[in-house]
Amino acid sequence: MNPIRRGAAYVAVEAVQAARQALNDHRIACGKCVKQAACDTLANLQREVFMSSQTSRAALLTYAAQGSTVEYHGPAVHLHGVWYITDTCRTSLHTSYLLHAVRSGAIIDDVPLDQIRQPMEPEPTGVLAAVQRAAAEITRLLAACGYLLHVRVFAEEGRARVEYDAPMFGRYDHEARYARQHATGKAQEEAAYVVEALISLRMMSQFARTGALREINGHARSAELARERVEKRTTRRPTA
Repeated sequence: MNPIRRGAAYVAVEAVQAARQALNDHRIACGKCVKQAACDTLANLQREVFMSSQTSRAALLTYAAQGSTVEYHGPAVHLHGVWYITDTCRTSLHTSYLLHAVRSGAIIDDVPLDQIRQPMEPEPTGVLAAVQRAAAEITRLLAACGYLLHVRVFAEEGRARVEYDAPMFGRYDHEARYARQHATGKAQEEAAYVVEALISLRMMSQFARTGALREINGHARSAELARERVEKRTTRRPTA
């Protein structure tokens, strides 16, 4: 969470509050408005409130984007914890957030900036930790066989997700399958390891969604054993 963006969001929120206060003061003081007659000044002030509220919405969502996680620490102590940003709150003219919990469907509205903060990131556990370990072992095996592939494992809305460079994955898969079929000796064996590693990586996304810990750990162990066999034979510089 960028402190400069947070400051910009505070300024935008204050602009809405000032515009709304000016509008309310005018309605009380203006003779035309008291009589509910047409008033150009009122129309201009209403336009200013609308425009400033849209600026505030953009600033708030630039600071904490829709779908991102924040930690709520407002007055409702029983709701303290990590929530997701749904949008800004319309009832506050977009000067606060609307939070939700994916699993329970619970909602907190009108949450101001000073009641949210970046959530603490504990050490990953459960499925996320298992997928991270498996992805690490698979990429180490690939590297030991001369292939570099960047894999990213992260949590999104309570679930582990796996991302990698799809074009590079496809290239490696094609090369390894060809080598497994046409090469001989160590090259053929390593190509077979690469093919199996890429299959494991592709399946890891499905395992992450279903929480299949046994399968995840099994693939991690297989990749680790294969890597150890490769590393005992030879040391090769990975190429991309």
